[in-house]
Amino acid sequence: MTKRIKRILLFSFSAALLVFAGCKEKELSPIRGSLKCYVDESLYNVIKAERDTFVTLYPNSKIDLVTVKAREGIADVLNGEATLFISSRTLNAEEKSYFEKTKSDMRTFKFCYDAVVPIVSNSESKENLTMDDVKKILTGQTMGFQVFVPDPNSGVYEYLKTSVLGNKEPQKVSIVKSEEEVIQKVKSTRKSLGFVGLNTLENVEGVKVLEVGIMRSQTDILYYKPYTAYLVSQTYPLVRTTSIFINEVGIGLASGFATFLTSFEGQKIVSKHNLGPATVPVKMVN
Repeated sequence: MTKRIKRILLFSFSAALLVFAGCKEKELSPIRGSLKCYVDESLYNVIKAERDTFVTLYPNSKIDLVTVKAREGIADVLNGEATLFISSRTLNAEEKSYFEKTKSDMRTFKFCYDAVVPIVSNSESKENLTMDDVKKILTGQTMGFQVFVPDPNSGVYEYLKTSVLGNKEPQKVSIVKSEEEVIQKVKSTRKSLGFVGLNTLENVEGVKVLEVGIMRSQTDILYYKPYTAYLVSQTYPLVRTTSIFINEVGIGLASGFATFLTSFEGQKIVSKHNLGPATVPVKMVN
């Protein structure tokens, strides 16, 4: 892409933000002020990169990132205690019911495609699992590994419960406080396996991501790694759609940052972090 086209795209984004500001909301600005942005632990690395780029472009803005679990962040936005939360998941049934009952002003936008990934220590010989294996491991039927998952408030736990186990709780797994602790436990525990968000593994050494297979027949299994293209096409078996939740009166910095996250420039950063762009087409890299 030429520098001239990049300047045009950036100008268009800036112009859109200025239009959003409106004449009746002079005290608010989508590119100025201070914001406390709540971030799912699964997405901290990519959102930090997004924030750093945004505040460089708009030096009159200040965005502090606060890492929380998915359930906590969604509850805070629904209750008006947080203005912006970037979540590794959408609302579950309980949260949708509460949202409809309270008639909350919360707005929701798609951000990107992420994945839950099974990991083992680099010292383990195992390279892959089928989805049937994943279900057996999470229901306690296969005891070859000690299994670590982050706590029930996390997006990873909620995904495994609702999308893999049909809304049933994982059985015979070791619950730890965070995805970071899952990684540390897998590194230090022989014959162990953990589940974390893909973006959490950025710049992490000592563990490897297992390929996940789908059985097409008893003799035909297709294995996938969480490459960007497989996230966008929804081919990777454990893909998930991440969300932006806003509860803001008027159009302020939360709306401005959310607009940037879903813009071409924001989605390009998503791609650079090996996640799947979800709002605009972007050249994908792996």
